[in-house]
Amino acid sequence: MGKTQEMKKIIMFKVLFTIYTLFAVLLLPAGSGSCSSLPVADNLLPKSIISLPENANAILVEKQTQMLYVYSLKHKQLDLVFSAPCSTGEISGSKKKVGDKKTPEGVYFLTDEYKDRYLTPIYGKKAFPSDYPNFYDLRLGKEGSAIWIHGTNKVLKPRDSNGCIALDNNNILSLSDYIQLNFTPLIIVEKNLKTDIKSQAGREKKVLKLLGDWTHSIETGGYHQYLGFYSEEYVPDITWWETWLKLRKKSTRDKVFLKVETANTGIYVQNNIVVVLFDLILSSGKEKVLIGKRELFLEKSSHEYKIVGDIIQKKSKVYKTIDSPLITAAQKLLNYTIGEVSAVETVRKWLIAWSSKKMDAYAGFYADDFYSDGLGKKAWVNRKKQLSRKYNYITVTGKDFKMTKKKDSCEVSFFQNYESSNFSTQGTKHLKLVRKGGLWKISQENWKKK
Repeated sequence: MGKTQEMKKIIMFKVLFTIYTLFAVLLLPAGSGSCSSLPVADNLLPKSIISLPENANAILVEKQTQMLYVYSLKHKQLDLVFSAPCSTGEISGSKKKVGDKKTPEGVYFLTDEYKDRYLTPIYGKKAFPSDYPNFYDLRLGKEGSAIWIHGTNKVLKPRDSNGCIALDNNNILSLSDYIQLNFTPLIIVEKNLKTDIKSQAGREKKVLKLLGDWTHSIETGGYHQYLGFYSEEYVPDITWWETWLKLRKKSTRDKVFLKVETANTGIYVQNNIVVVLFDLILSSGKEKVLIGKRELFLEKSSHEYKIVGDIIQKKSKVYKTIDSPLITAAQKLLNYTIGEVSAVETVRKWLIAWSSKKMDAYAGFYADDFYSDGLGKKAWVNRKKQLSRKYNYITVTGKDFKMTKKKDSCEVSFFQNYESSNFSTQGTKHLKLVRKGGLWKISQENWKKK
């Protein structure tokens, strides 16, 4: 194709985009691309929004048409309340790696808000960073960061960003009124597919049933019942379970029954994955404690959903620095501090998780501020995950445990024997552990070969 033909195609695309934008604005009431509670057309709902909490909003970006929409739920009615032209990554397709100039596709949450005095001109009058890559993106090996919704001081053109979502400055200011950080979903799709109300209600019912059964298993179920909600390919952090059982027994004896509750539940779709965000609450009947926002990633398997990802998306302010907020909340409601699991017992369980290659459980033994050999927790765990995939088997055992305890920390040293399908070694392992919410967590790790 000659340069003249290529230029004609580019000009024609920009003309069509301008015409499309003008029609979109003309169809809306006056005021910077906004509209006021327009019912969703033909009773068809966006397939990616299964359920919204009452009075909550969802941002949906359609890359195909370069349009951004805001849906709101009020009085159980989903309405389109705002729309505006946008610009996404200049390269088509879903983002997979750093620098590919693609906009990701999935369900994300906006984590911060920056105003123009803190921004360079390229970001316009406001910017909202997202949490891309989310938990499931990382499991798929996707890379990159700094995917924002922001304004622009340039003329808005279609597919003109490095991967961010850009809006005219007036529209980013209008959009900010609909955003609640760490709560309002940013759903990015290639095409805004629609579905009928009955189908969406059926999906919602199944997800809410799973959520209700999952919380009930925490309240009264056993370890295996709880794990039954999770995919075999994903093992959640269960280092808190033994302590939780002791607290449950204490609550039964005292007739102060602990109840796990959820509220403000939003259910969204990321390709074939269902993303559920909700407030996790622990109640004693007389008092309720907000633990934080929990995020579950669900995948359909044999006609039922299984959890393939489970994170605390945002902790309540009271529990920001606590690794196991559920345990701390229970202790508060029972006015009771339980005798903690010994540091040596924690280390033994850590060795079992490492040997069984249950890497998500293994990661749960480390404190968030862990740092050793120049690596933080995330990099350290990723390195161990690579080793677990590399070797057919790994066996790690310990003996001659010695512990030196201080007020809120301790050191455990022991003789470690490490064997794998291609490598074996022996030596002394030194671990520094800190107490977090009644549990011991590894904050440093050192190794001296024999």
